[in-house]
Amino acid sequence: MVKDKQKKNIHSRTKYMDHSRRFLEWVNTLGLEQTVFGRLVHYLDARFQIRRLSFLFLFTLLLSFLLFWDIDFPYFVQVGDIATTDIKSPISFQIVDEVATETKRREAEQSVPPIYDFDPNAYENTTHNIYKSWRKMRQLVKQTAWPEEDHKRAEAVSEFMEQKKAFETELGSPVTDLIFRWLIDKRFSASLENILIEAFAKWSSYKVYDGATNLLPEDDAPLIVRVIDRRGAFEEYTAVRGELKSLRDPQNFSFEGVPGEAGLGQPDRKRLQTLALEILAPNLTFNRQETSDRKDKARASVLPVQLSIAKNQVVVAAGAIVQPIHVTLMEEIRNLKSDRRSDFVSLVSALLFLSLMLVFFSYTRRFTLNRVRVQDKELAVMGLVTVIVVLITKIFLFMTDAAFVVKYGNLVPSSAFLYSAPIAAGPMLVGLLISSGEIIWLFTAFLAIVGAVMVDFNFGFLLVSMIGGIAAARGVYSCKKRNDIYWAGVRTGLVNSLVIALVLVMQGMGNTELLNQLIWAVPAGFMGGIISSMIAMMLVPLLESAFNFVTDVKLLELSNLNHPLMQEMIVKAPGTYHHSLVVGSMVEAAASEIGANALLAKVMAFYHDIGKTSHAQYFIENQKPGNNPHDHISPYMSKTILIAHIKDGAEMGMRHQLGKPIIDGVLQHHGTTLISYFYNKALDEADQDVDQVLEDDFRYPGPKPQFREAALVMLADSIEAAARSLDEPTTARLQNIVKNIIQAKFLDGQLNECNLTLADLSVIESSFCRILLGIYHQRIDYPNLNMSQSNPFKLRDSKPRGEKKGMSGA
Repeated sequence: MVKDKQKKNIHSRTKYMDHSRRFLEWVNTLGLEQTVFGRLVHYLDARFQIRRLSFLFLFTLLLSFLLFWDIDFPYFVQVGDIATTDIKSPISFQIVDEVATETKRREAEQSVPPIYDFDPNAYENTTHNIYKSWRKMRQLVKQTAWPEEDHKRAEAVSEFMEQKKAFETELGSPVTDLIFRWLIDKRFSASLENILIEAFAKWSSYKVYDGATNLLPEDDAPLIVRVIDRRGAFEEYTAVRGELKSLRDPQNFSFEGVPGEAGLGQPDRKRLQTLALEILAPNLTFNRQETSDRKDKARASVLPVQLSIAKNQVVVAAGAIVQPIHVTLMEEIRNLKSDRRSDFVSLVSALLFLSLMLVFFSYTRRFTLNRVRVQDKELAVMGLVTVIVVLITKIFLFMTDAAFVVKYGNLVPSSAFLYSAPIAAGPMLVGLLISSGEIIWLFTAFLAIVGAVMVDFNFGFLLVSMIGGIAAARGVYSCKKRNDIYWAGVRTGLVNSLVIALVLVMQGMGNTELLNQLIWAVPAGFMGGIISSMIAMMLVPLLESAFNFVTDVKLLELSNLNHPLMQEMIVKAPGTYHHSLVVGSMVEAAASEIGANALLAKVMAFYHDIGKTSHAQYFIENQKPGNNPHDHISPYMSKTILIAHIKDGAEMGMRHQLGKPIIDGVLQHHGTTLISYFYNKALDEADQDVDQVLEDDFRYPGPKPQFREAALVMLADSIEAAARSLDEPTTARLQNIVKNIIQAKFLDGQLNECNLTLADLSVIESSFCRILLGIYHQRIDYPNLNMSQSNPFKLRDSKPRGEKKGMSGA
């Protein structure tokens, strides 16, 4: 069944590969790359790395949305509810208080007094109409015959009543029949006319209005009087209602003091006053349009009332009844937290982060010592670490806000919880996974800027994240055991505490809350370093496995000689095993002296020859005396077997997930060195007239060592093998071997692609000599221990080691 299942899986995989191949063949048949557009896209991608830029932009866009995404606001209340705890705003914002704004606008509107137009010449037309109407009626009265008899006179008056309409037309105002009859009886007396005209002349100085009280409810109610002259120009002043004369109060319009009024009887006075009031019109009229315009202008001049809410400010105090303004504020908080995710600022932030990354990449390529290029795997792990740290920081801040800030916000400043955020875990993780110092500190700067944007551009948080992050990355450099990560957290916490103290002192000098902030924020910064180390300790194994990184912690695990590959080597290739241990000791000492990664060099030396276990008998350190398989095969086959241990070792390393640096060491520890023994053997066996032996055929495929640790393994590997071949490893011979091999590798160009200097080579030569002299030191000849047959523990006489051959010959 197992075999059938394997066949089925193979069949499925083959079917999938066939479909994939067919699809690629179909795409190739389209010939898109031959079109102008295809060539343009290919050129742009090759010149500007369009695909990589696209992925970077998508990452920064995702990061920006993540930064401005907030966990939902947890409070939902209604008007009339009683707050069980202090409800605080998680963000700073401003909102227009619509209720207060409308109140102020109404107050401004109501503060505008009504506008009245005053016409001081308004009664000139009235007196003129009185004069015309009286004159016309008197003429008609004179033309009318008035009988003496009462009934006939009454008939004449009734006929004259037909002139009432003409009288009203000339007067410009209607009159009652009673008043018109009275005027007929008085024959439209000139004295009555003069009294009426004089009365209007007196009243023309009054400010007469219609008596409406809705606009002017009180005597002290203000109004604006606009005095209009004949040219249309006007001046205005403020008055009160008590200064006006209302048409609805007849007592304001008496004939007292009017010339000729003294001769009037009481009935005539009353009727004339009634006529005057019917004729009288206001000379002070309400200007509705002007008043409305001024009210609108006053309303528009009121600025919206801005209600500023600070972060962690109490919106509703515990025990308070929720008011409409509280509900409005909390709805605004939810809306703002929702809108910020899709806000235009997210796109701008993404472009900012992309520009920052491109500048950093350009710097590493142009100005670093080794022109560092960020690999795709390193870029992926840094992006993932950034996202993880941002998420952890957001969750941490939310949890501290929900658990502590709401309850103890008055005692503990919010900055203390901010500084305890484990953002230093990012530089720790990257420092453990990536060896390039330039990449690590640029990542730290990028993460610090991202963190500052996340917390509303907090400059103090930016400084703490930057300096503390660099301290965290330095703390995990060359850690020898997992506890070193915790000590790195302690170092980071101390640096954070120092930086926080300095920043708070600079920002809050003279602030009464400075001491309280220092008491809480400084220990919080120390705890931030400790928490960061714990998070780094938890995540680094996952990232190691996911991205196949080799950290110092993993190197410590690989340096254990109980590793399956080392156990296999000691069984199948014991000579290679011993050789690898000696090479490991040599490179460890040399790497420490030149400042390279001694642990990496040592582990690389342990595993550099694991490929020899596949054909151990073909390598001299594993052969028994007099049994050399190469004597029976051609030099071409021999060099093929020797070269194969490179490929075999790399495959074994990948199967056991040794990591890229170790596998690189396996591939590079011979560089492109010439296998001179078999090359010379091939030359000797070749027919120079027929066969052509090429030197390149007998060179290892490479590549040459790309970093110092791989170069150290190459040198130590060759030197140890050469030293092992010496019959008498004297001090001078060992020193000459070390010097000559280093010089030969250098002249052959094997060290051209690593960053070893001539000074480093001198230090390496001294270190190798010291280690080899310690291994192959001079020993005294111990006496032969001969056992007697009667007493096997009895010592026989012994001779010096050098005389053994002579004795046996004798």
